[in-house]
Amino acid sequence: MAKKRNLLTAIKAILLWGISVLVFIPLLIIVFNSLKTQGEAVSMEFSLPEVPMLRNYIEVMEQVNIGQAFLNSIIISVFTVLVATVGAALCSFVLARRRTRLHRFMYMFFLVGLVAPLNMVPAILVLQKLHLMDSLLGLILLYSALVTPFTIFLYYGFISSVPKELDEAAIIDGCGPLGLFWKVIFPLLKPVTVTVVILNFMNAWNDFITPFYVMNSSDKLPMTTMVYSFFGQFQRSWHYVSVIMVMIVVPIIIVYAIGQKYIIAGMTAGAVKG
Repeated sequence: MAKKRNLLTAIKAILLWGISVLVFIPLLIIVFNSLKTQGEAVSMEFSLPEVPMLRNYIEVMEQVNIGQAFLNSIIISVFTVLVATVGAALCSFVLARRRTRLHRFMYMFFLVGLVAPLNMVPAILVLQKLHLMDSLLGLILLYSALVTPFTIFLYYGFISSVPKELDEAAIIDGCGPLGLFWKVIFPLLKPVTVTVVILNFMNAWNDFITPFYVMNSSDKLPMTTMVYSFFGQFQRSWHYVSVIMVMIVVPIIIVYAIGQKYIIAGMTAGAVKG
């Protein structure tokens, strides 16, 4: 039995490694092509460059204002994470601790946002009324609204599993509502907080369509939208396009690598029924 179990374990490991390699092949193709000449990159083959062309990265930065686009993506993603995380955490704390009919209705109302499709027409009309069209603030608020339902879902499940006796002890010690949340409850939410930070950051960073509806100025476009504009300008220069794609993918990989160990814990906690 032991030999059979070890054999099955080895087969599973080989299969998982094989799947991992298949997943990484497209990424490696992009990295290899970003270091090739224009002629080598046209075929988009999975092969090493004859001579690594690190100058491709410098030439892209010289021809396109990629630094501004990168900064725009950082600002949009970071502030989307801050707004959605803080707002959803506070909202979830109130909803999880006050189980009145109104608060249950509000929780179910937020959950509708998980399945309801986004209608850009009313969203654009609201942004126009608030004079937030073609602004980073408008895009940040729109992204924050889109990710808030799922963020509340995760926080609500986690907070519901925290014993209420902690609240009572903190109140006896003189904590107010905000002090109770920030000093007692929020430090316990580290796994789910890291999860929502990673997921919300990836959602804001990777989105391609929404900026086309909201942004008109080229100097306010994020990285993903810049790829489309850059491809239209250099559609035969796949080595330059690959450079931009590498610059988009690397920050996501870094963020995910830093917090990946918390994702399973946070997602599992969010599945707890409140």
